[in-house]
Amino acid sequence: MAIYRHVHVEFWKDPKVLEELTPEDKLFFIYLLTNPNTTQIGVYKITKKQIAFELGFSIESVNVLMDRFINNYGLIKYNNDTREICLKNWGKYNLNKLGKPMLDCVRSELKNVDDKSLLEFIKPSISKEEIVSLFDEAIYLDKVNDDNFKFNDKDYDRYNDRYTLSTQNKKEKEKENKNIGEKSNEIDIKTTREFKHTVLYEREDEYIYKKPSEEQLRYARNL
Repeated sequence: MAIYRHVHVEFWKDPKVLEELTPEDKLFFIYLLTNPNTTQIGVYKITKKQIAFELGFSIESVNVLMDRFINNYGLIKYNNDTREICLKNWGKYNLNKLGKPMLDCVRSELKNVDDKSLLEFIKPSISKEEIVSLFDEAIYLDKVNDDNFKFNDKDYDRYNDRYTLSTQNKKEKEKENKNIGEKSNEIDIKTTREFKHTVLYEREDEYIYKKPSEEQLRYARNL
């Protein structure tokens, strides 16, 4: 659980927020974006009673708001069985950075999601391919482990292609880094050899064109 959540200033310029949401809707939406139960991936568990208590609303009001945001606005989804909620555009503003800490956090939180179908709702808003791959992997594994799910060839090919592409990209990147390292070593070796030859030539030149001593001049006159 983070100490704070980002709310982009564009939130207040969104046509849907400006023209469709009531003051009560706006408070409810801001609460969904910033309450203590929120996660990095935008799927989290929360009960309607908790929402009602923290906002000071009745359960009936929360039910009306939920229905409006799900069926009218299409901004959220809620699983009444698992008590999990997900926010449609969460990935646009909260899953737009990479790095090992971020990817580790996403990978860890995905394991805690009971209803993996909610991930499909958020996925279109994610711009980072690495994070999309993690979502796809969680969805894929959940379907594979579901005995009642019939996995057709189309689904298999879609996920398999993504994993293959993701693996290939990773291997190509590792190979590229390796090649860069090898090339760097070759340059170092070549530079070292050239440096040695340069030093050798300079020493030979120094010997050939070195001014003779007085003794060498006297010896040359007597020849």
